[in-house]
Amino acid sequence: MADTTEDLIRRVKNLETIPDSGAAYSDDVLLEYLDQSMKGYIVPAIESTVEEHFIVTIDTQMPEQPPYAGTAPPTDVGNALTIPGTSTGLRLRDVYVIGNQGAFYNLPRLTPSQAAAQSYGSPWGAGVPPMNNTQFIGGFYLQGNQVQIYPYGLASGKLVRLTFQRAPADLCLTTAAGQVTDITGDVVTIDKVLLWYGTAQIGYVPTHVNAISNENPHDYVQDATVPVTVYTSYTPLDDMTLVSVSGNVLTLPAGTGANIQVGDWICPAGQSVFAQNIPKELLPALCRKAAEMCLEAAGDREGQQVAMNSYTSMIKMALMQIAPRVIGKPTKVLPTNSPFKASRGSNFGRY
Repeated sequence: MADTTEDLIRRVKNLETIPDSGAAYSDDVLLEYLDQSMKGYIVPAIESTVEEHFIVTIDTQMPEQPPYAGTAPPTDVGNALTIPGTSTGLRLRDVYVIGNQGAFYNLPRLTPSQAAAQSYGSPWGAGVPPMNNTQFIGGFYLQGNQVQIYPYGLASGKLVRLTFQRAPADLCLTTAAGQVTDITGDVVTIDKVLLWYGTAQIGYVPTHVNAISNENPHDYVQDATVPVTVYTSYTPLDDMTLVSVSGNVLTLPAGTGANIQVGDWICPAGQSVFAQNIPKELLPALCRKAAEMCLEAAGDREGQQVAMNSYTSMIKMALMQIAPRVIGKPTKVLPTNSPFKASRGSNFGRY
C-alpha cells in the first residue's frame, strides 16, 4: 500500500466520513492537518524513544585560526558554526572535533559564564598558551543559533562534526510534485508538468527541487557528486537548481541524476510527498491525529474526544513496536572516558 500524501488524505477522509468536496475539507486543508500532526505529535513521540530515528551527521572543515595580536582578539574568523535549520527544535545531539589521526573528541557543552570564568582578559587566561595550561576545559557554548568553539583555536584547521536530528520535509500534495518515469544521465522525465516552476510567488521565483526516494523510509536521494566521509551521513539531494525545464522533462545539475531511479519523486525544495523516515507503524496514528483536528475544527467535541482516545492508544502501541530498534541488544554502551577529560587543554597538542 502506498503512503504518499494522496493516500494519507484519503485515509483521513475515510476515518471520519469527510466529504470529498468543500473548502473546509479540501486536500490543502487536510494536508495542513497532516503536516501539523507530524511535526507537533508524531516526530516528538518518535524522538522520545531515544532510538536515533532521525539522526544525521555533517562535517565542517574549520579554517586555520589566526593568532591573537597581543591581547586583542581576531575579527571576522570562522570559530562558530550555525545549527542546521533542518534540525528538529534547532537542537544538536553531539559536537565532535576530529583530530589529525582520526581520533574523536566529544566536546562538552559549556555555558557562556563557564567559558568566561576561565579567561582573565587574554586568550587563554593569565597569558598562558593552551599547550602549557591544563586548567581550562575545552568545549562549546551556544550563542543564539550558533555553536561557539571554546577556547578560540581549539578546532583550528580541524573537522568539526555536528550530530543532530533532521526534521522531515514539509508535506506537499502529489499534484505539486512529479514522479520519475524515465531518466537518462541528468535528464529526468516526470509524469506531469510542474505548474509552479518559474512562477513568481511571494516575491521569489521557485526553481529549486529535491529528490525523494520512493522506497521506504522515503529519505532523500544521495548526491553522488559529494563523497561520503566515513561515519558521516551522505549529502542529500535536497536543494537542486534546475538547469532547464521543457514540459515534463527536467535537466538536473551535472552528476546529480546518478542515484535517481524510476519511481522516485521530484518535489519542491523543502517539501516531500511522503512523511519522511516515519516508521509505517506510526502512519495510522498520524492519520488519526489529523482526523481529530478535523473534528475539532468542525466543533464536534464528542467525536473529537473519541478520536483523541483512539490516537492515544494507537501511538502508545506503535511506540512500543518501534523501540528498541535493536531487539537483541537493548543495552547502550556508555563511554568509559569523560568527555571533559578528552577535551582538556592538556590534550590540545594531540588534536
